[in-house]
Amino acid sequence: MTRLLVSARQFGPYRSAVDTLARLPALRFALIAAIPIGWIAVANLAPLAQMVAISFQDRYPLPPGEPTLWTLNHYAAFFETPHYLAAFIRSFAFATLATLLTLVVMFPIAYYLSKVAPRDRRIRLLLLVIAPFWISEIVRSFAWILMLANRGAVNSALGLLGIPGAPLDLLYNNVSLTIGVLYLTSLYMLLPLYAALEKIDGSLLEAAAGLGASPLKRLWRIVLPLSRDGIVGGCTLVFLLVIGLYAMPQLLGGPDDTLFAATIGYVFSRAGDSWPLGSAFSMILIGVALAYVGLFAVLFRSRKPARPT
Repeated sequence: MTRLLVSARQFGPYRSAVDTLARLPALRFALIAAIPIGWIAVANLAPLAQMVAISFQDRYPLPPGEPTLWTLNHYAAFFETPHYLAAFIRSFAFATLATLLTLVVMFPIAYYLSKVAPRDRRIRLLLLVIAPFWISEIVRSFAWILMLANRGAVNSALGLLGIPGAPLDLLYNNVSLTIGVLYLTSLYMLLPLYAALEKIDGSLLEAAAGLGASPLKRLWRIVLPLSRDGIVGGCTLVFLLVIGLYAMPQLLGGPDDTLFAATIGYVFSRAGDSWPLGSAFSMILIGVALAYVGLFAVLFRSRKPARPT
């Protein structure tokens, strides 16, 4: 291998290429970034661009020889049909509440793993939390169906405890959907919070405690401002994941809890020419969701953190 490298360095075109890259840093950056940029363009942007084009077409696919007709009727149908608009608003309300609930539940866990747990045990505890996510979403959804059924583990435990009204109606409603979504998205909130909290210098908390700051005040004046990036990142990931969920709401939700992603799936699966309508709905969901999380990030990060006292 060493002889091969020495021979390559003595090869004229190789030396010329190396000298050129040494003189042109912009060219070096372009070569390094070509693969990830190409992957993003081919795997992400190209399908979205095609979907945008389809959403403005009157029909798709077109019969051979028929000209393409462009229209805005598919976008207008979203605003003209109350059923679609209601599912859209329900999705954003549910995704917002689920994101906030996930933040409230996972923040103490992330704080314990990053600041309270012994340093030599943190990785093992983190792996213990991550382990259930090695199983597919479908399997975990059916596991919760078994847990929340009338004769499942939860209702059986409530019956043994003498809870009045047991068995409770915990399945195929907002209760089961919220529990399932919280379980599914918790990891995407935990990891950004853990990364942000671990960077906080423990001496700041010790100094604040030495100056008489209560635990609640240390949380409000030091921990939350310094973990802002983790909160924004976790909330963004969870919200975008929840707003596009399809399988779990279908399995755990009820007929009155249909989210907009399921509506889009239904439109695409209908017989006839449904691709332009489904593409238009997809573009509306993507555009509004990105604007929503972008506004949240701007508003949350624009606030200046309070100075600890």
